[in-house]
Amino acid sequence: MTDIVQKDPKQQLVDSIRGWIHMDNLVENHTAQASNARNLRGQHEASAIALMKQMKLDKSTIKVSGASLTLHKKAVPAALSWTYLEKEIPLWATQAGISAAQSQSLIKWLHTKRDIKETEGLKKGLKQTPLQ
Repeated sequence: MTDIVQKDPKQQLVDSIRGWIHMDNLVENHTAQASNARNLRGQHEASAIALMKQMKLDKSTIKVSGASLTLHKKAVPAALSWTYLEKEIPLWATQAGISAAQSQSLIKWLHTKRDIKETEGLKKGLKQTPLQ
């Protein structure tokens, strides 16, 4: 049988931190690459849509590399944010005959009842050189 060598906790911590830093660097790199790719894809999409409309091909299906592309419209609702709620609740309240004080009270109540989730995680800071 082979003996499993147990690392001491200090070495395990060192290995975990090194692994985390390496993976964090990979994530940052891939996130930047994915962001750049999405931006370039959007630019190409905007260009293709403009050209399809200019060439009156906006109702056509284009087959390329085993895929078919069609121009379609989709409705995407805006995110429901606090800014939106704070703007719209008073407008709704006015139309519904509810006082401004009551609508502000509702907004304050929603703020106090809002769930706040706390998490723990490592945070990488800039490498600092010691002061001399």
